[in-house]
Amino acid sequence: MKNSLPRKRFKLTMEYDGTRFSGWQKQNDARTIQGSLLEVGAALFNDPEIDIQGNGRTDAGVHALQYVAHMETTTSLPPAAILTEMNELLPTNIVLLGVEPCHPQFHARHHCIGRSYLYQIAKRKTAFQRRYVWWVRDQLDTLAMAETLQLFVGMHDFVSFAEKQELKKSTKVMINAALLKETEDLITIRIVGSHFLWKMIRRLAGILVEVGRHHLTPAEVGAFFEQPSDIPSRFTASPSGLFFERAFYVEAEFEAFLSKISQQS
Repeated sequence: MKNSLPRKRFKLTMEYDGTRFSGWQKQNDARTIQGSLLEVGAALFNDPEIDIQGNGRTDAGVHALQYVAHMETTTSLPPAAILTEMNELLPTNIVLLGVEPCHPQFHARHHCIGRSYLYQIAKRKTAFQRRYVWWVRDQLDTLAMAETLQLFVGMHDFVSFAEKQELKKSTKVMINAALLKETEDLITIRIVGSHFLWKMIRRLAGILVEVGRHHLTPAEVGAFFEQPSDIPSRFTASPSGLFFERAFYVEAEFEAFLSKISQQS
């Protein structure tokens, strides 16, 4: 029997290990994050018409720390109960961190003003390399990588970093900030922007590693913005090292985050 309760919309914040998933977007023949959430929600709320939309797509094998989606469904459960019940039913590699009531017109993707990603490169062999980092065996010139990373900041046409199916729309992207940090065992790249093209971050990471290997120069990378090239697609980095970090919906919070990054650089 169909649920007759009024429809409500909720903002969901979650973390997930994307290793065993074929990305965010629902697919009929593959296990995905969105598909798992829809399956659990439809059963919990007895609502085959439940709608869950994310702030963007993550690729197969990519992880998330604070991913935001909205859910529209029929329920009388309060947010705290939804959080508990859905976490009981979801697989262990998807965890809801928060459930909040939101405006009926709130849209996780359309209203998102900024997104932050992290990419992790391991400098040594690690037991976690298959899931959470990309292990690069070569010694990398991180100073050259950091210099090149700044070339991406600002509004640029990232057509050289785009997939063919995305060429029908604009490939211009605003990168608000980018930062490379190095520890004894890890190189972390943080990139913050308005939105990102499919596989764009992984291609940026792959190109930076080629610069670190001295296979590409900063000048050669800068040329990708002047003349379309298929070189970035040849060096698409492993999805295992990529984490969706945060989505931003409030201008003040976004500006504070960018200010914090600028102070670290």
